[in-house]
Amino acid sequence: MYMNNEGCKASEFIDVDTGPTFVLRGSVVTMNDLNEVIENGRVIVSLGKIVCILEAGQSLPPEYNSVPEILTGGTIYPGLLDLHNHFVYNVLPLWRVPERYQNRTQWPKKREYVSNISLPIRALAGYSRTARAIVRYVEAKALIGGTTTGQGIRTRVQGGIRLFHGAMRNVEETNDYRLPEAGTLVQNLQNNSEAINKFRRDLETHTAFFYHLCEGVDTSTRHYFTQLIENDLIRKSLVGIHALALKPEDFNTLANQGAKVVWSPFSNLLLYGQTLDLATLKESGVRFSIGCDWSPTGSKNLLQELKVARHVVENQGAAFNSRDLVRSVTADAAAVTGWQQHLGVLKGGSMADILVIDGTGGDPYDRLIDATEADVNLVVVNGVARYGNRDFMEMLNVVPEQAPEPLLVGGKKKAFQLFDPDSQLADLTVRDASEILRDAMADLPAFLSSVKDDNARLISLGVEHPQPFVLELDNEYAPNPNEPSAPGVSADWDNIAKSIDLDSFVVNSDNYWPLIEAQNNISDELRRVLKEAYQ
Repeated sequence: MYMNNEGCKASEFIDVDTGPTFVLRGSVVTMNDLNEVIENGRVIVSLGKIVCILEAGQSLPPEYNSVPEILTGGTIYPGLLDLHNHFVYNVLPLWRVPERYQNRTQWPKKREYVSNISLPIRALAGYSRTARAIVRYVEAKALIGGTTTGQGIRTRVQGGIRLFHGAMRNVEETNDYRLPEAGTLVQNLQNNSEAINKFRRDLETHTAFFYHLCEGVDTSTRHYFTQLIENDLIRKSLVGIHALALKPEDFNTLANQGAKVVWSPFSNLLLYGQTLDLATLKESGVRFSIGCDWSPTGSKNLLQELKVARHVVENQGAAFNSRDLVRSVTADAAAVTGWQQHLGVLKGGSMADILVIDGTGGDPYDRLIDATEADVNLVVVNGVARYGNRDFMEMLNVVPEQAPEPLLVGGKKKAFQLFDPDSQLADLTVRDASEILRDAMADLPAFLSSVKDDNARLISLGVEHPQPFVLELDNEYAPNPNEPSAPGVSADWDNIAKSIDLDSFVVNSDNYWPLIEAQNNISDELRRVLKEAYQ
């Protein structure tokens, strides 16, 4: 017996949350320390929490006999945590990476990159109508792939910067005393006392501080690790994203200090033609999680990234298994952020962030990695159903006056419920956001011209903030003050691409496979593995 009825009493935190009460039936993959899997179990959810989990044959406590029960026909997991993603860019399609690079300072200078990624996203993110559409679209895209937590979408509203609160959790701003908020530094740490002292304060004041550490494969990139050593900046709170240039002894140093790593294998392979040595990672014992990076040079969602990760494990003959990989986006990812008491595991009292994948039987960890977007039956965040099979979403709808928004994925009827009356996007559907973005991206020069005209008109009318809702970009190249300026990096709007496709929600789309075929730095074997997984 996994948990008796005594365990179904409300948790100590349940009264501070809101949300409906319902029961999910299916195979339950707890991701707890014992890695328990409960066949034909039931998960009772109430007021944003998991009340308890029942094994087959256990009776529901009487107070839950009349609540909705969803026969999911699937396998129930904790919601997925994506701890490395630049979400705003995820409207852009996969970039045809023209060559193999040595470090992260090289590819942002390329004219092809500036024309097709940097300038288009600057234009789209800087205009309120398209900026709002981006937020709605990329959050929907993440939910379709089972993600319930990601890094923040930073907005500038009426001149002030803040993080957008939507349907997913945000590691950088949780507004919940149980979930410590993370800090982030995307650009390389500058070698001056002010920057170093701020980095130290960030490490000391955050449970998790995410730093893009040593993204590259050349020897000079490792300098950013030795810089941390020299300034005593290897701390338990440090989370090194990529860590690609590190040596075995460097991973040992991270492990000894309790620091962590975020691995983004597809991005590494697409840009640099190689990724982490997993034997070194395993031997060091460093706790790691997996992140998508972004759609221009990474995966569309964690389901795709897990497939790439499993391929790398098999290709390297590494001593990781599918359970390890699933833990890296659930229980271990929650531990990276310091949220392990409340998220990443299915147990009584934990927050109800839940993913249901279609089907049962076989290895439950491979089932998740094998899943495509069409297999996502339900995504619940803080006890609220945000996306899933249309009939489930109708049963669990928390906004009676607002029907779930329908969508077809792989021929299956799905639906969103993203409505929040307090949100600045309350009036914006996923369908409308998609149309706004497609229209703008179909003729980017014309879009730019219309934005300039609109801004000039509003300024002439005395409007203080012509664009009251815009997005802050977190991955724009910022050259070192000592580095000579590179051609094409500045915003020369005449070089913007004429048009760009809106990236599709799902991997198996007509325009995606030609982009995979055009990649120079991934193997034919990986191309085959991905195609077979989705077709």
